[in-house]
Amino acid sequence: MRRRIDHVETAARCAAPRAGPRQPSVSGDSLCEQCMAAQEPFFETSGGLLNASFQLAGCAKSDMFLSNVVHCHPRGHRKSHAHEIVNCSAYLHRESELVRPRLIIGLGGDAERVLSFFYPTARRVNWLFEAPGNVRSKAVPCLLFASHPCRVKRQHSEALEDEDVRSLASALRWAIAKGRPPSPTTPGPGPTCGGMICDVIAPDRELDKKQI
Repeated sequence: MRRRIDHVETAARCAAPRAGPRQPSVSGDSLCEQCMAAQEPFFETSGGLLNASFQLAGCAKSDMFLSNVVHCHPRGHRKSHAHEIVNCSAYLHRESELVRPRLIIGLGGDAERVLSFFYPTARRVNWLFEAPGNVRSKAVPCLLFASHPCRVKRQHSEALEDEDVRSLASALRWAIAKGRPPSPTTPGPGPTCGGMICDVIAPDRELDKKQI
C-alpha cells in the first residue's frame, strides 16, 4: 500500500505532503504556506482543531490519510484557479481508490465540489455528524462536508470550535469502527476532467479569463 501511494505522490505535478495511508480520509482545498514548509497537511492553525478531534476519537493524525484538492500552495494566499483544481484532482481521485476509505471528510468548498463530482451516488452524511443508517453501497465511500478549520477558528467562538471538534471526532470513530469497504473486483473509471471543466468549474474558469 505504501509503495502504491508513493507512486501517486511521485507522479503528482505539485508537491503533495501526506500523512498515513489509512482510513478515514480527510481532504482540504489546498495547502497553506506553513503546511508546505513543514511538509505536513493541516499544520498549525487548521491542525489544532483536527488534532483535538483525533485525540477525542482515540486516534492519531498519522492514522489518517490527509490530502487536498490542490497539492500545493497557491501564491498570494488566493483561492485555487480552475486549471489548478483540474490538474491535481485526478491524483486525489486515485488516492481515494488506493486508500478505500469508508468515509471521506471534505473541508472547504473546493473539496465539497470535487468530491461530489467524483462520487455522485455517494451517501452524504449531514453535519453535525449523525451515524448514517442503512448504507447500501459497499464500494462508494460516504461523504461528510464541513467548514474548513481555519474558517471555524476565525469565528472566535469556543462553543463553535468545541461543537466542530466533537462532531468530527464522532465521524472518525464511526468510520474507524466500520473499517474499509471491500476491494472492488474491477477498477472504477477515472475522473473526467473535461466534464469537471464544463459541469463543475466553469464559473471559475470564466473568471480566470476575465482576470487575464
